[in-house]
Amino acid sequence: MALRHPGISPTNDLVAKKIFSNPEITCQFIRDMLDLPAKNVTILEGSNIHVLPSIPYSAQDFYTSIDVLAELDNGTQVIIEIQVHHQNFFINRLWAYLCSQVNQNLEKIRQREGDTHQSYKHIAPVYAIAIVDSNYFQDDLAFHSFSMREDTTGEVLTITNNGQENHLVKMAFLELKKYRETSKDNVRKPWLEFFGNKPFTQEPERAISQADQLLDYKSWSEEDRKMFSQLRMREEQALLAQDYALEQAEEKGLERGKVEGSLSMLLNLVHQGLLISEVASQQLGMTVSEFEELLKEHHK
Repeated sequence: MALRHPGISPTNDLVAKKIFSNPEITCQFIRDMLDLPAKNVTILEGSNIHVLPSIPYSAQDFYTSIDVLAELDNGTQVIIEIQVHHQNFFINRLWAYLCSQVNQNLEKIRQREGDTHQSYKHIAPVYAIAIVDSNYFQDDLAFHSFSMREDTTGEVLTITNNGQENHLVKMAFLELKKYRETSKDNVRKPWLEFFGNKPFTQEPERAISQADQLLDYKSWSEEDRKMFSQLRMREEQALLAQDYALEQAEEKGLERGKVEGSLSMLLNLVHQGLLISEVASQQLGMTVSEFEELLKEHHK
């Protein structure tokens, strides 16, 4: 299927930050993904573009670092995360982000209100939306929305904030690879087409049209174009390093789930920042934590 913008991806770190730095786009996206009556949002984090100061051509630079944090007019906060590579514990990490944000908010409340039980009544919900290139759920649904409900009756667990009852937890996932042109989901489908860089099958509304205009590379500032070119070059170098590691593993007869002699090579590539632990551990058939323990021992 043809891409709307062959030379650029909406899930690229720099591009996504440009998209979600626009409050109107972000507000509409949150309304559509979480079915919330948001009227406006404030972008708390994610509008500034950062490149990690790591080893040149490190694959770590290109792992989920969007972390957009938006606050709705009622105080509810939403984390938007983009995941372009599969990670075995991505959902665990997203949950950790939510918990960490709730804790940070509580600490701010305590500093303002004093460390009393009254602090808890000011806690606002924190929700999450994940846009992922990989599939995390074993079905054909491209959109999933989760909340905390009573097992028997399905009653939603809520908390009171600003005089309103709100879901305690909401987490939504947009799985781009599950996109189908015949999908009947009229609300989420345009966002699937936008972030999946697919041709629009219906006239996009204002927010999506605005987001699509931001993919016009020619309209960017010289600074943004230069930064994008540098990031793309570094990503290509990182991917080449990963391909080389996998080729070497195959030549040595390494099968998934078996360690047959390429351990040292993979440990060195990860230590140099040319390969990520998740790819290396997957080739060796072990968990990331097991591999990282070996990495510590190897380089003592």
